Amino acid sequence: METEIYLIRHAQSHPSTRLHNSEWPLSTVGQVQAVKLGDLLEPLGIEVLFSSPFARCLQTIQYFSGKSGLDVVVEEDLRERVLAREIVRDFQDIWRRSWDDFNFALPGGESSIDAQHRFVAAVADIFGGHSNKTIGISTHGNVMGLFINHIDRAFGREQAEGLRNPDVVRVTANDRLMWDREFRLPGLGTSQRTTRRHRLST
Repeated sequence: METEIYLIRHAQSHPSTRLHNSEWPLSTVGQVQAVKLGDLLEPLGIEVLFSSPFARCLQTIQYFSGKSGLDVVVEEDLRERVLAREIVRDFQDIWRRSWDDFNFALPGGESSIDAQHRFVAAVADIFGGHSNKTIGISTHGNVMGLFINHIDRAFGREQAEGLRNPDVVRVTANDRLMWDREFRLPGLGTSQRTTRRHRLST
């Protein structure tokens, strides 16, 4: 029996300069998306559920958690990578550079390689304790992309930019982790693309 991991990118959030990015809630649209997502996740047979500690991830799976009866285990290292500690106007250039050079980091920010190692280690710990299970992980676009890149180098910046809010990616594990390129969660076709301008994290 193989282990299945469903990486669940959070629904549309409502960024605010008045809140720490970890506290950004879901937008009104995101709240509707989270309810719909909860119904769509049910047929996947998820047995254990993990989440980033960020509010938008916890709110994204709140409905599904209640419907499925699954407790949410919060793991700090599933958090998003923060590119910068302050609002930046040239976000697109910084985003591209972070994919071109995995060692690049702004002062106070986290490099792609550090975020990738952190997230991969967190998933490895989850996998190690729940082999042959179907696992749901509520997290963020940047670290999801970096994780898939770790599995398959064909997944790069352009593919990461194609992730939507919300989105679900399937990874399987037997002898090694494999990204299921063909997987599309039925009914999730109306997810929103993220606007990356001036964003600190996703």
